[in-house]
Amino acid sequence: MGRILEQALVIVLLGVALGLAGNRASSRSLPLIGSPRPASPADAFLALDQARELWQGGVALFLDAREPADYAAGHIGNALNLPAQSFEQHFGGIAPLLTPESPLVLYCDGKECELSQRLQASLRQLGYTNTHLLFNGWTAWRQAGLPTAQSGQP
Repeated sequence: MGRILEQALVIVLLGVALGLAGNRASSRSLPLIGSPRPASPADAFLALDQARELWQGGVALFLDAREPADYAAGHIGNALNLPAQSFEQHFGGIAPLLTPESPLVLYCDGKECELSQRLQASLRQLGYTNTHLLFNGWTAWRQAGLPTAQSGQP
């Protein structure tokens, strides 16, 4: 019986080792230890009226966290595209327009969309702390009849 348990333990440890090695070698590896994602408190989101005021006053820069094709199909007027999923690739084009104090309104689309939160995390790691999330941004903005643009239009 002891020999069987020993062999089972060896097989399990070998499986764990192979799994860890495969994860490390993968370009899409998963973090082994991740910090728990903090729940977004209700006040972490900007109300649509507040976002409209910031937009109308030209006070904040609006950043669309969706992919370029979604942005091209329609976005908040004057918003710039900074896709959360390819942040490093696109940030260089946006960076000259920002200062760490720049008020930024980040949005994506849909009640389940987390791209704006991912974008916020990436920006905060670089010292941009004046960020605001517009919940269900694109849908809420469009349904309210606020200014939008398509394709290469601002």
